Amino acid sequence: MWRFLRAVVAGLLLAACAVALPPPAGAAAAPARIMALGDSITGSPGCWRALLWQHLQETGHAGVDFVGTLPPQGCGFTYDGENEGHGGFLATGIVRDNQLPGWLSATHPDIVLMHLGTNDVWNNIPASTILDAFTTLLGQMRAANPATKLIVAKIIPMNPANCAACGQRVVDLNNAIPAWAQAHSTTASPITVVDQWTGFDTAADTTDGVHPNGTTGIRKMESRWYPALVAALGPATPAATGLHVDGTRIAEANGAAFVMRGVSHAHVWYPTQTRAFADIKSFGANTVRVVLGSGQRWGPTSAAEVTTVIGLCKQNRLICVLEVHDTTGFGEESAAASLDQAAGYWISVAGALKGQENYVVLNLGNEPFGNNQQVSATWATATSNAITRLRGAGLQHLLMADAPMWGQDWQNIMRDDAASVLNADPQHNTVFSIHMYGVYDTAAEITGYFDSFRTAGLPLVVGEFGNMHTDGNPDEDTIMAEAQARGLGYLGWSWSGNSSDVAYLDMVNGFDPASLTPWGERFFNGANGIRQTSKEATVYGGGSGDTQAPTTPGTPAVSGVTSSGVTLTWSASADNVGVTGYDVLRAPGASGGTFAVIGSTGTTTFTDTGLAASSTYRYQVRARDAAGNTSAGSGVATATTGAGGGTGACKVAYSASNWGGGNGFTANVTVTNTGPGTLTGWTLGFTFGGGQQVTLPGWGATFAQSGAAVTATNLAWNGTLAPNASTGIGFNGTFTGSNPAPAAFTLNGSACAAG
Repeated sequence: MWRFLRAVVAGLLLAACAVALPPPAGAAAAPARIMALGDSITGSPGCWRALLWQHLQETGHAGVDFVGTLPPQGCGFTYDGENEGHGGFLATGIVRDNQLPGWLSATHPDIVLMHLGTNDVWNNIPASTILDAFTTLLGQMRAANPATKLIVAKIIPMNPANCAACGQRVVDLNNAIPAWAQAHSTTASPITVVDQWTGFDTAADTTDGVHPNGTTGIRKMESRWYPALVAALGPATPAATGLHVDGTRIAEANGAAFVMRGVSHAHVWYPTQTRAFADIKSFGANTVRVVLGSGQRWGPTSAAEVTTVIGLCKQNRLICVLEVHDTTGFGEESAAASLDQAAGYWISVAGALKGQENYVVLNLGNEPFGNNQQVSATWATATSNAITRLRGAGLQHLLMADAPMWGQDWQNIMRDDAASVLNADPQHNTVFSIHMYGVYDTAAEITGYFDSFRTAGLPLVVGEFGNMHTDGNPDEDTIMAEAQARGLGYLGWSWSGNSSDVAYLDMVNGFDPASLTPWGERFFNGANGIRQTSKEATVYGGGSGDTQAPTTPGTPAVSGVTSSGVTLTWSASADNVGVTGYDVLRAPGASGGTFAVIGSTGTTTFTDTGLAASSTYRYQVRARDAAGNTSAGSGVATATTGAGGGTGACKVAYSASNWGGGNGFTANVTVTNTGPGTLTGWTLGFTFGGGQQVTLPGWGATFAQSGAAVTATNLAWNGTLAPNASTGIGFNGTFTGSNPAPAAFTLNGSACAAG
């Protein structure tokens, strides 16, 4: 039943990186001057700014100065709150009255956070006119400071009582902002787009349909600004020591990429089975994940024993991932330890760990939450707090954070909150670990989860998986193939000694390396297995030394063009070791503009969605290998989207059953891709005609409702629809009077046929 337990936690985080130059030798770095520019959402009181300043202070970014001609407003604590958040102001009005140059000359910002356009939309000013105002404001910023970094928001949704059309006007503006930013961004003065719209609910997150409330609203806004601002501030975090996160990959101290290929070993239950380290190495593994106890349920494993374990890892040329197992199922398993208790254990054995950063990864706690939804919702806070404690105790190791929900993250809590946890680490040195068992029994679910971390630019490993399980049959072939194609680490469970109910997860019988089980045979000797893909860490003298880039991929061929999307296909690159994936780049217009990465794929096809109708775009692709070498860009392909308004390549079947004796109903919806190309990522839109209300969360999609308008966005497991493929979604709802079906449906902005 795991597949039917997924709940929806919405959230999409977009950020782009910018480069900050160091100060001249011998000079102290001046504080970065940050201007928050906007209307009342920014300044009255705009307490997201207070939370943002506080978050920066807590994570080591103290060298910032918020600037503006307006003073801070009361937000319950003292903060640096100068700003340019002028209530009631329009972007077009600021340009008309030439107000920005005076503010700039008084404040001299380095970085501008701009959330503008709400009042323009309210006054029915077209999106194109608002963007023209943005262009003028950007020119004034660059005239004052040619190195200005602009972070511009896709603004929060609005649903005021006196403007029924405002919601769609916001969507129209937001849809146009990314292309505007790409067209105007430069290396010297980069523009980052932050999505403040997705996942923001006017009913739950505002006071009046427009202004963020003082609880969830301001916190959602702060969480979107923070990573983009940190990226713009540049690499101000302390340098990591030893093994460390480098973008989406793990690297050694010398910068060489390290891809984990290893096995878990239950040391705390079998402490005399020390030969296992050498036996695991004999099959070619480069990593061993060692089960320890913190004393709440097992152990505690003493500092002296930790020293012995690390010595066995080093003796056998294995990277040592140490994990506390006592946390397993916290919130559901009554005896489980908390992450705070696990952090206390790591600090108690810090003497055995310090100095081993080249060889040791600290896995904070195994599967640290069970299926208790209320407790699992605290994953981000509990994980961040544990990381903060370890960093405060001087532990500089690469940290590994397991997902909640028995490690399988079937509610996507880790997926949606991982960025905030990584940013809470002063070392910015945490990798996230997903455990893949019965929840991940299809290729779409596996690739969807992997894609979400790659798109967000976050590091991920498969910290556990098997070839079967009591909760379902995991697709180990896809897990291993996709991990290899993407350069992701994986660690199989487990060497030997499992209890009889899950003995099928033993890789060898009775700790005997000469007696492989079917799972062990598959894991070590099968396709994309340990023997075929593992490379020893360079700290032990291993490594490929690969410096050869892949060949240039073929020029993309365009197909499946709609009013809002296009499918690209290209011929594969070749590489002396192996191509791990492709980056897809896009530029606006038939000429000019700047190419920017819009996505990545492990195959030779990609579907770009959410495009503007009747618009021209240019595309090229480049290949990557496991060592991080990148090919030259392919030839350029040009695509022009359709005019829209007709029937797109989709079909929607809707049926609703009213509940007897009440005003409730259950709706089931089938979405079918009738186009010639694979659909990657979709949002279904429709409008109720009878005042119906969706009872969240629904199933099969992330549902949201604003007034009569409803959207449903795919989950990770059903986001990819091949030609003629369908997916079923649904929800419960309420109605008064009649309950008519929606008259029309759109998919990614294109109208769908009824069916």
